[in-house]
Amino acid sequence: MPPLRILFPYTGDSVGGSHISSLLLARALREAGHSVTLGLHRTGALEDHLRGLGESWVSLPEVAAPRLRAPWRQWLRRRAVRRLLGPVASGYDIVHSHDMRNHLIWSAATEGGAARHVWHQRTPASGRHMTVWGGRADAFVAVSRFTLSSLPGPLQGHARMIYNPFLPQQEASAEARAALCADLGVSPGTAIVGYVANFSDRKRPELFVEIAARIAADWPGPVVFPMYGALHQPFLSAVEARIAAKGLTGRVLPIGPRSPFGPVMAGMSALVAPARHEALGRTLIEAGMAGVPLVATDEGGTPEIVDRDRTGWLVAPDDVAGFAAATLEVLANPEEAARRCAAAQVLCRERFSLAAHLARIEALYAEIMAG
Repeated sequence: MPPLRILFPYTGDSVGGSHISSLLLARALREAGHSVTLGLHRTGALEDHLRGLGESWVSLPEVAAPRLRAPWRQWLRRRAVRRLLGPVASGYDIVHSHDMRNHLIWSAATEGGAARHVWHQRTPASGRHMTVWGGRADAFVAVSRFTLSSLPGPLQGHARMIYNPFLPQQEASAEARAALCADLGVSPGTAIVGYVANFSDRKRPELFVEIAARIAADWPGPVVFPMYGALHQPFLSAVEARIAAKGLTGRVLPIGPRSPFGPVMAGMSALVAPARHEALGRTLIEAGMAGVPLVATDEGGTPEIVDRDRTGWLVAPDDVAGFAAATLEVLANPEEAARRCAAAQVLCRERFSLAAHLARIEALYAEIMAG
C-alpha cells in the first residue's frame, strides 16, 4: 500500500501495556515505509519512556476531553476540540488513538473528515454511549475476543478483533534463575514465584500475599515471592501490612518496576497472575513466549492466552487455595511444567506475532483509505 501519514496521540502522564504495544506497532509501521508521528498532549512518565527509547514526539495542545456521554449534549466542547485540533488532524491521513481520553478527543477532532480515525479499544467497555462514540470511528479495533464481547451489541458489528503484537522474549534458563537469585540475595536453587503488575485493586496484590502464605507453608524448600510493578498507594501499605501479618517479611518482596525486564522474567520459577477482568494481559503473553510457567485467573481475555491443561494453569477468580495448589504443582513437577511451557511458546509466537499484527493493521488502513 502507499505510504501513509499517521498520528499516534497520547496523554503522556503514564506508561502501561497499551503504550508498549502501540509503540511497537509505530516502529513496525515506520519500517514498512509509513510516516508515524507520536504526539503528547501532556508531559510526564511517557515522555521519559520515549526519551529512553530514543523516540521523538511533537507537542499537542492540551484540551478538555469530551466525556463518554451523549455527544449532542457536548456540542460546545466538541466544537472547541475540533477548532483546535482539526487543523492538526488535517495534516495526517490517519489518527490512531489508544486510550479512552484520546478516543473521545480525536473523535471530535476528526468530525467532518479531517482525517480517518482508528479507535483501538484495549480494555473492556460497555454502555449505550459507547455505541454512539465508537460508531463514529472509521475503524474500531478490539484487542481480544473478550474485549469485543464486552462492547454494546450494535458496536460489535462495527468492530473487529486484532491481537496485540509481541516480540520474542529472553527464554527461561538455569543461568537466568541463578542471576535472579543473586539479585534477590537468596541462595542458589531457591524457588522464585513472581507477581508482575502495577499495584491496583484489579491486579489483586493483596491476594498474591495470601497465595504466597499458602505456598510457603506447604513447599518444603526455600521460596521467595518478588513483586514487580508500580507500587501505588494505598495498595502498597495494605500489601506491607498483609506481609507482616502473615509473617512473610523478607520472603514476599515488593520491589517495584525493573527495566529491562526480560532477564527478570526469564529467572522465575513461576509467574502467578491473580488479576481480574484482564482484556489481554501483556505479562502473561511475555511469560508464555519466555517459557515461564504461568498460573492465571480463568476469566476475561486470559483463556485466549492460556489453553487449560496444555499451556498453563487456569484458576477460578480469587481462589487462594486453587492458585496455591496450581503453583505447588508447577514447582513439584518440572517435567509437566516444561511440557506446558513448550506448548505455550508455540501458541504465543503464532497468535501474537508482530508480523501478523502489522499485516492486519495495514489491511485495515487500506480498507478505510479506500472508503
